[in-house]
Amino acid sequence: MIDPENTMALLACLLLLVFIGYQSEKTKLGSTLSAPLIILLLSFVVGNLGILPNQAPLYSSIQAVLVPLAIPMLLFSADLRLAFRESRFMLFAFLLAVAFTLIGAVAGAFAVDMGAAESQLVGVFSASYIGGSANFVATAVAVNFADSSLYTAALTADALGAMVFLTLLMALPAINFVAARFKSRERARTIDPNKAGEQKGNGIQPEKITEVGVIFSLLLSAVICTIGLFVASLFPFSGMFIIAITLLSLIVANFMPAIVTRKIQFDYHLGTIFMYVFFATIGFGADLGAMVDVALPMVAFLVILVLVHIILLVWLGARFKFSLAEMMIASSACILGPAAAAALAASKGWRHLVTPGMLVGVLGYAIATFIGITITAILS
Repeated sequence: MIDPENTMALLACLLLLVFIGYQSEKTKLGSTLSAPLIILLLSFVVGNLGILPNQAPLYSSIQAVLVPLAIPMLLFSADLRLAFRESRFMLFAFLLAVAFTLIGAVAGAFAVDMGAAESQLVGVFSASYIGGSANFVATAVAVNFADSSLYTAALTADALGAMVFLTLLMALPAINFVAARFKSRERARTIDPNKAGEQKGNGIQPEKITEVGVIFSLLLSAVICTIGLFVASLFPFSGMFIIAITLLSLIVANFMPAIVTRKIQFDYHLGTIFMYVFFATIGFGADLGAMVDVALPMVAFLVILVLVHIILLVWLGARFKFSLAEMMIASSACILGPAAAAALAASKGWRHLVTPGMLVGVLGYAIATFIGITITAILS
């Protein structure tokens, strides 16, 4: 196994997985599965075979640095008028996804006995699968679960459940029965991901990509993240950093002078690459070896939650006449958070759904902890 402290070797392996993911999309099977799903599955396999470590400082650095940097770059070309028009539909789809999670949590609680800490676990997992990992931590602290001996096992189960969900979600378009249930509509159009970064929200299309344009994109993203950290320090509640950089990015994209925005180049592509690297770290975090005894009931609970969520997504999403793209992004924003929703939308070429996915994902941050605490109180 590569040593967790061998950062360069691990980085090379991560980039190799991303490269394989991109190359696989040139094949018929790979284009059906999509690069993120291939990367996720490969990272899960090599992580559990012991080739690469399940945890390493580099993985934390990627989540702390690359993911925040990617978010502004995915949003620099966002058109707020289109985003708000799409967000009306996305908000309803997201609220449905929240309901799917809660129904799945109830079904899982009835089917699986998780012991004396069941009320806390159901609350913590529900918060995590409505907002994200930040809500997992916030809810665990609020319900006095953070010091529990079950905490580490719950984190492992949470990561594995997220991987199962993401695998099933990204496989949906390849299932004929599922695709047939959804009617494509004009607003759910698919945009070629290879061209997704070319047309800017301000209508300016750069003649060619330059080193200055790429560096400016990174610089502007880093400045936004720096300001976002400062804002988050002033308002220390769950998810404030993501909220701040999302709002700042949208302001830059829609209200900065053209002389600034026309200098931004290769932003969408680079943000997508960063997010693909992030997907690889999700697969590594799902450690089957740690899933013994105490973690098994939690994993069973989460598998039931995820299956119920996906089944309801396919059934009711089609009944309410949403497109599959809208339901997938709303569901991803609910269970995995805004960053993963943006990454999924980018990878599928659904550029018009990146910003709405981010916005409803931020809403998930705002409500998830309160929902998790309430569920724990009701079940106690």
